[in-house]
This record gives sequence, structure tokens and C-alpha cells, in this order.
Amino acid sequence: MPDKALYVYGIIKFGFDFDWREKGINEKNVYAVNQGDFSALVHDCEEKPYTSEEPSKIKELIISHNNILDKAMEVFNGVIPLHFNTIIKKTEASPQANLKKWLENEKGRLEKVWDSIKGKKEYGIRIYYDKDNLIQEISADEGIKESEENIEGKSIGLKYLLQAKVKSKIDEIIHNKINNFKQKFYADIKTISEDAMLSNSRISIDEEKDILLNLSILADKQQFDKIIRALERKEGKVFSFQIAGPFAPYSFVQNEAQ
Repeated sequence: MPDKALYVYGIIKFGFDFDWREKGINEKNVYAVNQGDFSALVHDCEEKPYTSEEPSKIKELIISHNNILDKAMEVFNGVIPLHFNTIIKKTEASPQANLKKWLENEKGRLEKVWDSIKGKKEYGIRIYYDKDNLIQEISADEGIKESEENIEGKSIGLKYLLQAKVKSKIDEIIHNKINNFKQKFYADIKTISEDAMLSNSRISIDEEKDILLNLSILADKQQFDKIIRALERKEGKVFSFQIAGPFAPYSFVQNEAQ
């Protein structure tokens, strides 16, 4: 007896049904259901989500899901990812008929999404700054030096007030510099790839190393290489960076099968 539903990994622009010979979640055979120019990568499943009491098992299931998307990006020059546990159920129509109807109804939107992500992958970029080096740079400022020199010889009470004022000024300069650096890094990356999304992260000067920028970018290989070269030119005592990915472009796709 056939399974009652279809588990959907993602959508590719490929106009044929086919058996892919790839193994997905729980070693299920992955194949494609086609409607028009687009095909959905699926496996047969029951009408219930994949779950487990063990976090390690959930992680394993999600990794299997993402492995199919990674392979699709390489083989089909892109993939429109759907979230883990996207399942098309039987209604009055079969799961296949419901999926085909969804693909047909979403054709216009899928075309636009595909044009934006084909040949590209998502990467995470974290840029860090070093607090100590920033403070050393700012402490060398003539205005700060002059304020510190004016503290010498003052009474204890006045000295305390002046020291607090100098510290407040240094903190203000640090935050202004950090915000300026943040805007500059972001602007430079946006000139290479318009598809860059900024995630908010707390700026703190109470840690030796903190995040300046947390970005998700969508880039082809040429764009990605340019971004890496630009970051390497700025890397040094004050700045460092880390790259995560590539991933399927989840951050740049809002797409759920119903």
C-alpha cells in the first residue's frame, strides 16, 4: 500500500519527473514530481511530521534534509528550499495532485525566486572587532591625551569626576567608530552582492572580542571570492572574520507549500 503523503525538500527548475537515486531522510528514495517548468524533490512518507525525543536524532534528520538541498544546488544550479517537515497530505485529491496544483498556482512566484537564487548559495559572515586595539587607537587621540593630562594635580574629588568624563568620552568615541566601521563594512559588501541581510547583534566594549556584523549573503562563486578578498584586506589587529556555509538560500526565500 502506497504511503499517504509526500515529504518535500525543495523546488528545482527542471521540467521532468525522475528518480534521483539519492537517499534522503531515513534512507528514503528521493524523486521529482514535475509540473510545468518546476519539479519538487520528494519522498513518500506518512501523514505526520518527523520527530524524536532525542535532540541528536532531530539534528540527524535536519542534516539529511539539508544534504539533499546541498546536492540539488550542485546538480541543478540552485534550489528553492522548503523547511524541514514540509509535508503534502492527501485530501480529496492525491498528494501528487495537490503538489502539482501548488506548483502550478505558484509558478509566477517560483520564476521570480528562481531568477534571484539560481547559481548562488547562502553564506554566513561574522566580522569581529578587537576592543583592546580600538581603545589603544582612541587613547592616542590628542583630545583624549589632553583631557588625561588635565587630571594630573587635581583634588581627589575633581580627579574622580574628570576620569569619569574621560571614560565616557572614550566610550562615546568607541561606539561611534564601531557604528562607522559597521556601516562601511556593510556598504562595501553590498557593492559586491546586493543580496546581503544584516542581523542585529549587541555591541559591547566589555569583552575582548565582539561581533561587529552578522550577515547572511547570497552570492555566486565570483561574488563570494570578491567578498573574501575584500575582508582579507581589512583583516588584522582590529578586525577578523569567520565564514559559515554554503547553505541553501533559506534567508532569501519565503516559500511554504500548503
